[in-house]
Amino acid sequence: MVFGYYSIFTAKDSSLKFDFLKKYFAIFFTAYVLLLLTKTVFYFYLEESFADFSLWEVFYAILWGYKFDFAASAVVAFLATLFDWNRKVFSIVGSFSLVGLFSLQMGDILYFHESSRHISYEITDTLTDAKGLFMTAYTQHMLLTLVALVFGVILFYLLFKGLMRFEKSAFTKSYFLKKLLLIVLTVFFIRGMFQGIPLNPWQANQIGEGKLATLSLNAVYNVVYVLANSKKKLKPISLPKVSEEEIKKVFSELYSDEFLKSQVKKLDNPNIVFLFLESWSAVNMKSYGYPKATTPFFDALLKKSIRPIAMMAGGHRTTEGLFATLTSLQNPLGRSVAKTNLQSFSYPSIIKILKEKKGYSSAFFQGSSKETSGTGSLAQDLGFTESYGKRDVVNRQYKENSWGVHDFDLYDFSLEKVANMKKPFVLGINGATTHDDKVPDGVEKFHFSDDKSIDGFLNAVHFADMALEKFVKDTETKYPNTLFVLFADHCGGVRGTAFQNYLIPFALYHKDLEPKAYDVILSQRDIAPTVYDLIIGDYKADEVGFSGKSLLSDQRFFADYYSSGTLGWVEGNKALELNIATNKERCFEIVNFKNSEVKCSNDIMAFKERALSFTEVSQRLLFSGKSKEFIKYRK
Repeated sequence: MVFGYYSIFTAKDSSLKFDFLKKYFAIFFTAYVLLLLTKTVFYFYLEESFADFSLWEVFYAILWGYKFDFAASAVVAFLATLFDWNRKVFSIVGSFSLVGLFSLQMGDILYFHESSRHISYEITDTLTDAKGLFMTAYTQHMLLTLVALVFGVILFYLLFKGLMRFEKSAFTKSYFLKKLLLIVLTVFFIRGMFQGIPLNPWQANQIGEGKLATLSLNAVYNVVYVLANSKKKLKPISLPKVSEEEIKKVFSELYSDEFLKSQVKKLDNPNIVFLFLESWSAVNMKSYGYPKATTPFFDALLKKSIRPIAMMAGGHRTTEGLFATLTSLQNPLGRSVAKTNLQSFSYPSIIKILKEKKGYSSAFFQGSSKETSGTGSLAQDLGFTESYGKRDVVNRQYKENSWGVHDFDLYDFSLEKVANMKKPFVLGINGATTHDDKVPDGVEKFHFSDDKSIDGFLNAVHFADMALEKFVKDTETKYPNTLFVLFADHCGGVRGTAFQNYLIPFALYHKDLEPKAYDVILSQRDIAPTVYDLIIGDYKADEVGFSGKSLLSDQRFFADYYSSGTLGWVEGNKALELNIATNKERCFEIVNFKNSEVKCSNDIMAFKERALSFTEVSQRLLFSGKSKEFIKYRK
């Protein structure tokens, strides 16, 4: 079949004058067919995510993204035809390029399964995380991975044989003119053909529905776009316009509770531990509606803590959760400040403030490699003096999983280091047990779900909860005056809506704090102001440039999230999701930690102006390096 396909382009009765175009388009259309195939696999493997759409809508979305598919196909075709001066080299490069395209698409399916978004800037961490990525693919998605590997080998063989049917290009006078024509043709496709602006991945959202947009966009073009712009300054995503008058009005409403006093007595220079519980999703925990006790210790501790209904994460990567938590600021939409030009700016970090005002020593501990996604360097930029990763943990009780050391070993290592730190101390800890979906050999497993992949992950969460219990008890024994700030860095293992993919647990525990439940949903941006109020002073009176609120001294709360071109806004038990490309909205009520779509009432529609105004100001200040000036908008 493949040989017959290429025979169309290698017919002997055709003129050799256009042979260079035949080679180009043979690879171009092969790439396009592979993209359509892998996007179809994407749909069927992630079918639960598209349950609300008919097969016709899915088919339409797959084809609707033809501009992205043509652009990716053109890149592959041009790279291969650069080597058409030798038949064998051309065939090898062309086959590798096409199999690489197929492999990246298949890898993106696995990444999307875990993160609910396409691969983008994370591609630069591929070599750093190669072992973890491969083991995750093999252990959690074995069947798809094996099928992809076998198909890839067969595909390479067939492509190589097919491409060998082409004749090599001779170095004639017209050779470089032909290459120039291919460059122009490739640029034409990469720009999106007949349109006024260069093709940008965000344009996928013009289809009008965020989930269908993810189906229309292929990972290859997303990655090519990121790599091509990796040395350029990160630029903000365009938002529907709001006037300065609207912004002023919205901020006066959002921050109208500025003069309340803290309702909780301050703690006297406690040690502080920020526990970035890797991938702990609220929807997988009994305290937040899951039917089984996956985290019994956390559930018990929650009742002894100051806590809201739940919390919305500020992103979908550890670096994004780290930034939102420590600076109380919004991340660049769908991106991280880590490893970009934005990382060099100065931010109002709670870690830096604790050091400057209270003399805290500090250290950040990571169960995986500290280079993963630039987490370790970002943590240090935000104030942590020391940064440790899995290679620093020498004494281990358990064998590493695919990503790093287990939480038991990481917690023990952190306590070893704390012994030599000046008191009071502030720690940040991000484990690796729940970066995987398996527990060490010999650890008892429980039945939490009939879905084997979810069940494995929930057992990892349960094992991490056991480690958390030991760590909290050991820390309290050695350092009784310790405040534990417990929350997830981001979600993982969620089969649900965008809202549920950002819903995380949160608890503020100290043995001397009186437990109290607040009937609100917080933002991850609210953690820093709350800790500030509890330990340092009044974050409002001190005019700290946080964008979040304090659970202890504020009454009106709101949370935001961004997922695949959709901007979400939550207040009380209601939420709005806005497609920023089409400016269309959907409205929801939140009941039992789930969002159910409802008709848009006037009170929910008011969220649209608030979401756009808040995000416009946040992104403007972030990209101009003036985030500390957020305080001016709160007054």
